[in-house]
Amino acid sequence: MKRLQMIISFLILFCFCLSLMAQNLITDGDFENSMEGNVMIDDVVIQPREIESDYTPYNSLEDIIGDITLPHEGLPHGVPSSYDWSQKPRRGAQQPPKDWTAAIAWGQLYEWKEGNPATNTRVQIRDMEMLYLSKADGQWRQLQKSILVQGSAYVEDFVGDVSKPADIRSEPDGSISVTAGGGYNFHYWPSSGRVKIPENNVEGCFITVQCRLILDDPDGVDDRTDAKYLMGVGGDWWESLDAQWDNWTTNADMGIGRFRFVTPEWKGYNMISLPVDQVRDNPPPFAGSTKVETSSRHSVQDFQLAQNYPNPFNPQTTIQYRISVMTHVTLEVFDVTGRKVETLVNGMRPAGSHVVPFDAADIPSGAYFYKLTCGELTSVRKMALIRYY
Repeated sequence: MKRLQMIISFLILFCFCLSLMAQNLITDGDFENSMEGNVMIDDVVIQPREIESDYTPYNSLEDIIGDITLPHEGLPHGVPSSYDWSQKPRRGAQQPPKDWTAAIAWGQLYEWKEGNPATNTRVQIRDMEMLYLSKADGQWRQLQKSILVQGSAYVEDFVGDVSKPADIRSEPDGSISVTAGGGYNFHYWPSSGRVKIPENNVEGCFITVQCRLILDDPDGVDDRTDAKYLMGVGGDWWESLDAQWDNWTTNADMGIGRFRFVTPEWKGYNMISLPVDQVRDNPPPFAGSTKVETSSRHSVQDFQLAQNYPNPFNPQTTIQYRISVMTHVTLEVFDVTGRKVETLVNGMRPAGSHVVPFDAADIPSGAYFYKLTCGELTSVRKMALIRYY
């Protein structure tokens, strides 16, 4: 009887595997034929954020230079004049200290010092991006680009590092909108947090984010012309991805950009750690520039996940994926109940193709799923483990 049950179980699992192969899944290891552009076919789940039809971001080289050289358009509310960055942009360290390996971009939303009469206006924030200029080849390379940002409402002068949950609303495109006021700003950063930078190869960094004014209540009064919100961005160098803050010994100021008023149109707000002449000689990719296409083509959204090979397998198989920029990657295996079985990859990986072995010697026969996560995108494929007794 026990032998009969084993045979029946094997036949059920074999039929399941046949159904997998009937769904055009790849079993011959042909990585290229598994792809249709940036979208995986058949059983793969890919979850990119939708881009709004009215999303037409604007930025310019003069904006980028002005955001580190010109006085603020307006002074932020509640920030003492003794804070040098309350009056104008502040330059920090152009490059990270030797052997430091991490950085983070951040932004600050304030009400204007003279007040903000608008009551039905919010600020939508998206596409926070950090790039570095390589010392090795003089090319700009993307470190991260995040539609989603996260943050908190901090007291405007940051005294005591006091904060509370911000008035955050999720927007349909995957971004957020917020308000600020009542003695609090909105201080934010990319949802992925710090990002790894190449050791001793950073000439400087460029940080940019897109913002605009939207209505809190779409059926309410449109008072966006009365709104007085100021946006500025900056960045910090960090000794490592997991270094703890230690009174500015483990992190260093990269710079704080110019505060400009937010408008109903999408506009870029920037900070760049390079001197002006170097910026003009080698401008970074930005919205509206001729380099945007190149930057977008090499974004984290260009990633591919192939079917494991062999499939079905017993008990070893390999998983291949490709990414077009250096980014944080997680590759995890789950059973059919959603329980995580194993984490195969969890960390920064360089651009290119990667092959990851998976040894299932310690798990039972059955169907499993493996999930690749890069930035805000996720791709999932099925695989089957068949043990031969």
